[in-house]
Amino acid sequence: MTNTSSTSQAQNLQYRTRSCSICGAPADQNWMPAKVNFEELDAFAFASRKLPEYMHFELALCTHCDFVFAKHVPVDDWFEQSYTNADFDASDESQYAARTYGKELEKRLTRIRQQQRALDIGAGDGAFVQQLVVLGFQEVRGVEPSKEPVQRAPEAVRHLLINDFFRAEAFEENSFDVITCFQTLEHVDQPNQLFSDVHRLLRSGGAFMTVAHNFRAPLARMMGDKSPIYDVEHLQLFSPQSLRKIYQQHGYAEIEVSSIANRYPMSYWLKLFPLPAGAKRRLLEQMKGTRIGNLMLAARVGNMLGFGIKA
Repeated sequence: MTNTSSTSQAQNLQYRTRSCSICGAPADQNWMPAKVNFEELDAFAFASRKLPEYMHFELALCTHCDFVFAKHVPVDDWFEQSYTNADFDASDESQYAARTYGKELEKRLTRIRQQQRALDIGAGDGAFVQQLVVLGFQEVRGVEPSKEPVQRAPEAVRHLLINDFFRAEAFEENSFDVITCFQTLEHVDQPNQLFSDVHRLLRSGGAFMTVAHNFRAPLARMMGDKSPIYDVEHLQLFSPQSLRKIYQQHGYAEIEVSSIANRYPMSYWLKLFPLPAGAKRRLLEQMKGTRIGNLMLAARVGNMLGFGIKA
């Protein structure tokens, strides 16, 4: 179903020009021309782990930071409404991702001074909030702007979710031991501001852990604009160089940037293949509930983990 609100807004959209969110410089190299058809954007266009539409705004490259960003984008209200009203149908997949990220955080707990309070930014249906509770954090909160995933969150964690955009002023400074942000850095307008805000909210010895797409990954480079990382939701894309740089720029210590393997069923991996939409939907329907569709596969497809400590 077409998102009629997006279609009507598109007719009168105002655009703004963005610069590199790390160094502030204007674009110095074109990366990809815009490819957007607003009439084809539905309620899942701003949902996590959706079927890719292979659409994106005009993309530029900051060669100084090795950072790709959307150069001309609609004004903020369009994004806020799109995220607020986004649909959600990925509860199983969010659980798979949360388990992977939970294991990665568990490996690094000895590097964190205290393990009392944790915050997950871009929490979806609270899948990773559950992992933080399991890992032993005593006070856990999650922030998620979309209404639908919060409403579908398990009762055990729904009360821990704040249905809003992340606002640093809503939290006390120097109050968290861990803040996480998974597959969300691409979506925020000002990642520089996010890293700064998180640094203020962390206690000394606390950690900021992120997972982001790597546009320099071999698979992303091979697929080009058919890679699902190029998406209308994504305002920027990092490389290992630019992710490390933004951690350094905000004073984080013990910085780690590394490749991460995700573990999903075959049916999810099929979602990401650049097949015609109709054929893909038919295949997914045929695979539903089958042994091969449920077969779990771990793969390094281009996601990277970032980790830094507030000194």
